[in-house]
Amino acid sequence: MPVNRIFAANQEGRKAHFLQMHFPSTELVELAHLAGMDGVDLDGEQGHFDLSEIDEICRVANAAGMTVTARVPSVDPVPIKQYLARGVQGIQGPGVETGEQARVLSDSCYYAPTGKRSWGPGRGHFYDHQPTMNDRFGGNAGYIADANENIFVIAQLESQGSIDNLDEIVAVPGIHCITFGQNDMASSLGVPGEPSHEKVKAAHADLEQRARAAGKHLLSDRVTYLRATVTLLDAMRKHLADHRDDPVGQIS
Repeated sequence: MPVNRIFAANQEGRKAHFLQMHFPSTELVELAHLAGMDGVDLDGEQGHFDLSEIDEICRVANAAGMTVTARVPSVDPVPIKQYLARGVQGIQGPGVETGEQARVLSDSCYYAPTGKRSWGPGRGHFYDHQPTMNDRFGGNAGYIADANENIFVIAQLESQGSIDNLDEIVAVPGIHCITFGQNDMASSLGVPGEPSHEKVKAAHADLEQRARAAGKHLLSDRVTYLRATVTLLDAMRKHLADHRDDPVGQIS
């Protein structure tokens, strides 16, 4: 797989910039590339992507030198394995509430000896083609080292359980960042539909302070996201606000 553009951008002293997608579209990938984005992020938890669509998105993005990351449907080895096998190089695990869940997330993303990632014949493993492994990496061991160096892992915290168990979550090796789920956190804290409530703000401030003290970044420290759906809706609403009552052109 290509060098992870998140790591490359951070090493340059800047954040990486990603287009968030909630539905499959290789055209959006191409547009993101034309705009100069570093990669695309797929919402596999709330969006709709099948494995063939993820494979095609990764193929187009990788051909353009872009990185694909994804929020997986759940912190479970099976969907994580399937996303990685397509060529995804960043995994965001939703609803992490315990150290054990954080350990499953980390273990599923890294090959041994760091973790327990499964080997397979998909494009993320160069189709398990030994001559390619030899040419590119000097063999399987070289590929494993490269893959482990280029995987980006995020734990999403969005409940009271996340708050209670943060210390054991951030103690798990291999997790680069934490991020929040404001709406689910609001529901967990008894203020559903109020992600800007003071309870939620206080919880996030507490999580941030404790995570940084443990040496963990926030995801927002390292990556910025532009949500495709919101960007399109904002542009269309602005166009209509500016032009809804434009008069019909007249021929003099």
